[in-house]
Amino acid sequence: MQEKMDLFGDSNGPSIVMEFDVYRNNYMDMVSRGGKIRLITEITKDNIHYCKAVMRIVTELRHLDGLIGGIAVSEYEYMSTTTLKEKQLLTQVFYSNANEVVRQGQYIFDTFWNEAIPVEERFREIEEGIKPDFIETIREAYKTQNIVFDLVGSSKEEILIIFSTSHAFFRQQRAGSPALIGEAAHRGVIKEFKK
Repeated sequence: MQEKMDLFGDSNGPSIVMEFDVYRNNYMDMVSRGGKIRLITEITKDNIHYCKAVMRIVTELRHLDGLIGGIAVSEYEYMSTTTLKEKQLLTQVFYSNANEVVRQGQYIFDTFWNEAIPVEERFREIEEGIKPDFIETIREAYKTQNIVFDLVGSSKEEILIIFSTSHAFFRQQRAGSPALIGEAAHRGVIKEFKK
């Protein structure tokens, strides 16, 4: 007996699950036998009604922006498709039961699962018009520097700069931050330094 199935699909995925008995009934049957189904999809204002219906037949549902195509992975099988069309059966599926492919598919799913947000949070964002929180980790120093320069250049009221070490201060000095901050001061922006 299949004990779990992990799936992700783009925003068209929920309509396919709900419009075709072959998917809906198999999911409901698996869960009724004690199996677990986790599903990630892109929840939008256009598919929210399908997502609410899907939520009643899967174990867990989460949201992730920008998904393309879909995958399904169980303990022993991996399937993927490059295209999901709203309310249409899948026309092309790639299948493998090779252990290495299944493990790789599970890793991909788990990576997406950890980035996805809870369904309740996404429903609230759509229904109440809440702008989603956004946090990005930037690892490249030049990108961070460009963001800092853009923020200083567009500041209107106040700039508060905190340097973690004196070395960080000297790096900013070499990069030209003091000149940019001086320009902001001429525009009337209040500046404050802390280290």
